[in-house]
Amino acid sequence: MYKVFNEWETALKHLKHAYSDVSLSTFSKLEISFHIAHLYEVQGKYKLAKDHYEQLLNDSKITVHLRADICRQLGWMYHSCECLGDKNHRETVAIQYLQKSIEADNKSGQSLYLLGRCYASVGKVHDAFIAYRNSVEKSEGNADTWCSIGVLYQQQNQPMDALQAYICAVQLDKGHSAAWTNLGILYESCNQPKDALACYVNATKGNAVVSETLIKTTLNVPASAISNMNPNLGQRIKFLQTHLCNAPMPSITSKRRQLPSIEEAWNLPISAEMSSRQQQQQQQQQQQQQQQQQQQQQQ
Repeated sequence: MYKVFNEWETALKHLKHAYSDVSLSTFSKLEISFHIAHLYEVQGKYKLAKDHYEQLLNDSKITVHLRADICRQLGWMYHSCECLGDKNHRETVAIQYLQKSIEADNKSGQSLYLLGRCYASVGKVHDAFIAYRNSVEKSEGNADTWCSIGVLYQQQNQPMDALQAYICAVQLDKGHSAAWTNLGILYESCNQPKDALACYVNATKGNAVVSETLIKTTLNVPASAISNMNPNLGQRIKFLQTHLCNAPMPSITSKRRQLPSIEEAWNLPISAEMSSRQQQQQQQQQQQQQQQQQQQQQQ
């Protein structure tokens, strides 16, 4: 609990006390050590966290599941923390650790997603796609994975594929700012400013629930709302509002759109299928929760 509320020192004190306690515990000593290492990581004490993680890996009693978790954490730390060496070395080690994590737990969609991010950062596009696709098979409902797939498609100049991936991301998480922003950039690059504006507006909603009516383009964003936005997004929204207000009426000879509008894209077959699957997963989760509650009440 202390860790969740960012009370690092108090959390560390209790974890160390739990580790030294000789009485029976729900968590093993190795699991407590893992939480101590992770606490150092979230505090930004990366070298200390790395040393603790690596020390745990050398313990012969470590479980396969815990090994997978440790290798995943180490892999992402090497990818993202500049203090752990030069970029080329870090990316090589990061990929090795993430591969070990997947070997220990081949059902981990998260490790596959992070491996894809590492491959993408070193330009191994094909390997990144494979890792992302495998991640989707393991954990289909991960908006981050679909967003990253969209980025790769966009970099490969495959706008329609990128569009579908971004739509999957924002249908899974309607407040996914990165996916909405990237989708807006995609629409701008295809000279579809109305759709770009709609995406940028949705991106500013952050983690708030985005109403389906907001998917439709709006030119009237209050100035007070823009002032509280990400500065770059605010600038793009102001620019597009001005551009659209001064734009001439479209004619029948206007150039055909390269991409479906945001409203049309929302109802594409792959997007509709993803939305349907998401609803089914949510219903299954609710049913499981209800069954668990009933079992607890019976006990």
